[in-house]
Amino acid sequence: MNPFEDIDVLDLTQSVAGPVSTQFLATLGANVVKVEPPQGDAFRGLLDGAVFASVNLGHKRSVCLDMKTEDGRKAARELAAEADVIVESFRPGVVEQFGLDYDSISDVNEDVVYCSLTGFGQGGPYTEWPAYDPVIQAMSGLMSMIGYKDRPPVRIGASVIDWGTGTTAAFLLASGLYERRRTGEGEYIDVNLYEVATAWMGYWIAHYTGTGEVPERTGQGFAGLAPNEVFHASGDEPFYLSVVNDRFFERLCRTIDREALATDDRFETNEKRWENRDELRKILNEEFSNFDRADLCEQLAEAGVPAGPLHNVDEVVEDPHLQERGALTESHNVHTDTPVRTASPPFSTTNGRPELGDRPPRRGEHTREVLAELGYNEEQIDRMLEAGAAGPDD
Repeated sequence: MNPFEDIDVLDLTQSVAGPVSTQFLATLGANVVKVEPPQGDAFRGLLDGAVFASVNLGHKRSVCLDMKTEDGRKAARELAAEADVIVESFRPGVVEQFGLDYDSISDVNEDVVYCSLTGFGQGGPYTEWPAYDPVIQAMSGLMSMIGYKDRPPVRIGASVIDWGTGTTAAFLLASGLYERRRTGEGEYIDVNLYEVATAWMGYWIAHYTGTGEVPERTGQGFAGLAPNEVFHASGDEPFYLSVVNDRFFERLCRTIDREALATDDRFETNEKRWENRDELRKILNEEFSNFDRADLCEQLAEAGVPAGPLHNVDEVVEDPHLQERGALTESHNVHTDTPVRTASPPFSTTNGRPELGDRPPRRGEHTREVLAELGYNEEQIDRMLEAGAAGPDD
């Protein structure tokens, strides 16, 4: 499935959220030209290159241009004039300095679908604030929900807000292209990390505004539900058990041959289980210690009870389900020049799972190629490279 194979995308983003959005488009066939500063995307070396290697696949091409030079800005504007989609992640006001803002570009490319992806959006008191994923986790209230009540909040250990924002942007860009096909008109899209994270907190916001109760951290579990947390099987092997109603609890009790627990006065309703959750946790962990984790999770799944092993990353990489489904793909870390595996596109279609390509682009790898496609001759390209307006191939 390559619905965007005739779509040219100009990627003016760094970090994670923007590259995620253009990676989705590239995965579905788009021709993505990633413009980087001469020193490269600031995240190229983060986590020894692993971050860049996981969000810049999908047949992207890299061009290095120095926006501080007139020649660099001119080349970028020429790319923008021919693009179907432009995604930028500069702080508000910066692209205007380069003549790459929506108003400037739409004057010469009136049907462009343009997305500004920022921390806080194009207006409001925080507009100028810089932001990264953990800052937004904190400000949105998400971090306040993570951890134990008697300990400080903690961040989620992955860039979930970046990925959520990038995915949202990709969906909106696809919608903008569909709208353009329908009406012939372009579109401007303002999407930001803060509002995406706030949307994810929607049901907690609704709960607070309806009850006046500020939600508290509940550790591994979910407020009001029990048993709903990490338990341990034999060998202290951890797994997560999520019992969300009385029916699931009855199934759990049958599976571990403790049916009497389902009619015990302390545990017969979810409200009582939550009230007596410490006592219930102790009883269940004693029972679970008699089971092999893999066998127990399989038995619970067969009984229709949501449960699964708590995996470390090494266990995820070796997970047979992910391997059989092709959910991991071979790639290459261009920063360390080592082969790696990373996540495949999280979906498949009629023709299977889309290809991501075997590696992300090296810094400025396609500078000459793309400038030549714009009509620059070898002499002009050499002059730009010598002057530092364009970056050399790595």
